[in-house]
Amino acid sequence: MYIYGRWIVIPLIGAFIGWITNVLAIRLLFRPHRPFQFLFWTFQGLIPKRRAEIAANVARVVDKDLLPLGEVLEHLRTPALEEKITELVVEVARRRLTERLPSFIPAGLKEAASKTIEETLRREIPPALEELEGELTSSISSFSLGDLVAEKINKLDLHQVENLIVEVAGRELRYIELLGGVLGFFIGLVQAFVAGR
Repeated sequence: MYIYGRWIVIPLIGAFIGWITNVLAIRLLFRPHRPFQFLFWTFQGLIPKRRAEIAANVARVVDKDLLPLGEVLEHLRTPALEEKITELVVEVARRRLTERLPSFIPAGLKEAASKTIEETLRREIPPALEELEGELTSSISSFSLGDLVAEKINKLDLHQVENLIVEVAGRELRYIELLGGVLGFFIGLVQAFVAGR
């Protein structure tokens, strides 16, 4: 009976140890949130402890690889967006002109003025947008999307960070926990085999 029990008990104990070890390791990524002193050691979760460094690395990746400012501006420079801006400006100008011209001005004159202004705007807006784009690019060249992301990460509550990571990678974290149990079970089988010799 002991021989058969060894083939069941030792692998089950190994599975439990492997599973609980991975569960604890994953929990210790996030907790404790604040440093905890125990004798000579100070404990703090990896993510809370290195939060600023993680945020800085995410910022660097965002700026260099994910969303370089030049590429963002390049994607904003489209004929469709230019046309949309032109239409909005023309519509606002037409509405303001209609509202502000005195009522004693004949409708035909209002229409002619509106048409002239609309034609002028449609002709002048595209070059003005190009000029504005150049000025905007030089003005915001010091702006960093990564710094904005890092600031947001650093402002998040640690519970929010934990929930965010668990929400994104929860299934993978659960697989890691279960894999610890599976590996522990197989190590237990090896131990049972070695103990039986």
